[in-house]
Amino acid sequence: MLPVPPHKEKALLALIAAGNEAAFKELHDLFWNDVYSLALAFTKSPPAAEDLVQELFIKLWMKRDALGHVENFQAFFRTMVRNHLISALRKNKKQEKDLQAFLKTASPVEPQLIAPEVNEAVGLVATIIGNLPARQQQIFRMSREEGLSHEEIANTLQVSKKTVSNTITIILALIRKQLYKHELLLTGIGLLLVSV
Repeated sequence: MLPVPPHKEKALLALIAAGNEAAFKELHDLFWNDVYSLALAFTKSPPAAEDLVQELFIKLWMKRDALGHVENFQAFFRTMVRNHLISALRKNKKQEKDLQAFLKTASPVEPQLIAPEVNEAVGLVATIIGNLPARQQQIFRMSREEGLSHEEIANTLQVSKKTVSNTITIILALIRKQLYKHELLLTGIGLLLVSV
């Protein structure tokens, strides 16, 4: 993280604690690149990293009243970033596991036996997958429908295991984002994705 001269740090924190948005933007600009780089290293997904960084700065803004009393902001913020990333990674592992379980069992369910919201979510997921480029569809279907491991897919398609992993991560993030956008994240399939 960038060193901020102590006098400037104290002044910025005092302004932010008082609700000064311009001061917060300055702090945001000072630390954004470092926090984004760290989030990207953890998530391997630019959209997911951007979401995490945005959430982190929103959380910091919500706690702004306490910032005037912080003696060492860089240590405070470093701890906050670390805790936020660990929490997000735990949540994502749980969501990934739940989504995989859902996608493996969703197809055989009779449509009339499930709630309309779940049916809509299943349809949306099918549409998202159907709109992907052919190679991404192939990787995703090999993983979810054929149950192949990332290594087996990589060997079959002659690509790296990392490419397979990144592709699946990006697709799952896209599915979550679209479910949220269509307000399906809190119903049916969405409950699987947001449970911690």
